[in-house]
Amino acid sequence: MKETEHKRHRLADLLLVLLAVLFCWCALQGTLDLNPQGIGMDSDLQNYAQIMEAGECPAAFARDPVASFFPQDPGVPNLLTALAGLLPDGDNAATDMLRVGALGVFLHFLAYYILGRCLFFRSPSLAALLSILMSIAVHWSFGTFWGSMRSDPVPRIFYADLWPFLLLLACAAVKRPSLQPVVMFLSGCAMLVHTVSALMGGAMFFMAFFLLWRDRGLWRHAGLSLLNLLSFAVPVVIYLKVFLADTPAPPAEYTGLFAEVRALRYSKDWHDVWQSLADILRYYTFPVPLFPAAAVAAAILFKKRQQLAGPVRTLLRLMPGMVLGIAGGCVLCALEMWLARHLGRQNMSQEILRGTRFLVPLSWLLLTCLLSLYWQGVAPLLRRGLVILLAVVLLSLGQGKQVVAARHALADMTGLGWLDTEEARQIKAHSLGLRDALQALRAQAGPEELVFTDGDCMAVRFAARMPMLPVHKDGNVIYYAADPDMARRWLAMQHRMAADATGYMEVWRTEQAALLLTRHVEHKALLLRYGALLFENEDWLLLRRSPVAADADAQVTRSGYAD
Repeated sequence: MKETEHKRHRLADLLLVLLAVLFCWCALQGTLDLNPQGIGMDSDLQNYAQIMEAGECPAAFARDPVASFFPQDPGVPNLLTALAGLLPDGDNAATDMLRVGALGVFLHFLAYYILGRCLFFRSPSLAALLSILMSIAVHWSFGTFWGSMRSDPVPRIFYADLWPFLLLLACAAVKRPSLQPVVMFLSGCAMLVHTVSALMGGAMFFMAFFLLWRDRGLWRHAGLSLLNLLSFAVPVVIYLKVFLADTPAPPAEYTGLFAEVRALRYSKDWHDVWQSLADILRYYTFPVPLFPAAAVAAAILFKKRQQLAGPVRTLLRLMPGMVLGIAGGCVLCALEMWLARHLGRQNMSQEILRGTRFLVPLSWLLLTCLLSLYWQGVAPLLRRGLVILLAVVLLSLGQGKQVVAARHALADMTGLGWLDTEEARQIKAHSLGLRDALQALRAQAGPEELVFTDGDCMAVRFAARMPMLPVHKDGNVIYYAADPDMARRWLAMQHRMAADATGYMEVWRTEQAALLLTRHVEHKALLLRYGALLFENEDWLLLRRSPVAADADAQVTRSGYAD
């Protein structure tokens, strides 16, 4: 009987892994079709792609005013870009990253399924339910989210893939305290995977272990806690020394200038840090009661802890400390931000607050553990049906990029047009429109010509391999490069474009870029006063500035950045 059950479980494991492979393969094929050469993909990936292309083809970007600063970007290299660089025969860096990202999505499904099987070893269906819940995109503050379905995979997905295994090792360390420094050391090494997540993850594991003080004397517990802290700190310090030691600091007299660069670059995600965090906590408390539901689940689990499987009881012991670790991480960030403000320098900890998104997977874990109390009492057919129903609903109604792309690929392969979505058709139309414009740009541009685009169209660099004036997203590397002249230039451009709807025209007329690629097709008649139309389609205009306009504005160009 037991052997038969093991066989069924192994078959269920194999089937679920194959389904995950099929979904991720379809999502990848759909993404490559919707975003040819990576055109239109996630903006973070576009930034990484342009940095990688500039590194591979430096001659093509010799006249690019920003490309020489790309090595100063602390976000590159990362695990995603490093793995993408190992892939052979890719179209470009962008498509290589999309392929590696598909692996990250698959590992996300697999890692949380393994976590579920270790916690609820008698129930593959409950493990599958946990894996599906963890994949759901849950919006968070500061421009981040939890889950693997929302957008093109970015580097943080690999830390999300690693986290379940750190969690399982932490559970083992509850009964074997000698493993605690190992968990903390590996958490510190995870800086190589994703820095922000690793720092908050370290705080969570440290506090979870710190609260496990029973059965140990005070001094022994203090010594183990100190060892845990050092085990985490050593790889973190080594990482900072190796990868960030060469990042230049802005000269003291330009502190205000670079503070303005940082504020403008991150104005969308960081306009009001603590209010933003409070708003998202409130949102998942009242309109969407995820946190109250998790709190109720925790109370019930504590009351009925003797009925829980051993691994679930062990996990439950870690939960309070992990939540307090997130809170403690926020307190330390607040102190560092306060101190930085009073010392007149930029804070270094603000980004760590993005790690507060780990409240979401902790909530999903608590709710799934609560279900484990009653799951075996439900008829097997009904258990499997509920999991299948959830998967079908998410595939039918989900609006995340991975679901949209997978449905698009299935529609192409099967000829069933109803599987496709209007969103996919729009993404593809916009991507193809931009691809046509970039092809025209490559055909029309002279060897010494610069491009100006009024949006974050980084595909000019990574797909067309053309030098380009700095765009809004370049503010990140400009901040870290600490070059005052470039900082002033970028700020002046951003302020002029923000002044009114036609501010980008003034930038085009007064900067060195003769070519303009813009989505403002409604301004065609006005733009033709200053240049000749080289290409147009439904979404894009490509123009070359006329010599007369350039001569008329030469004086402005020479004096535009005196302040």
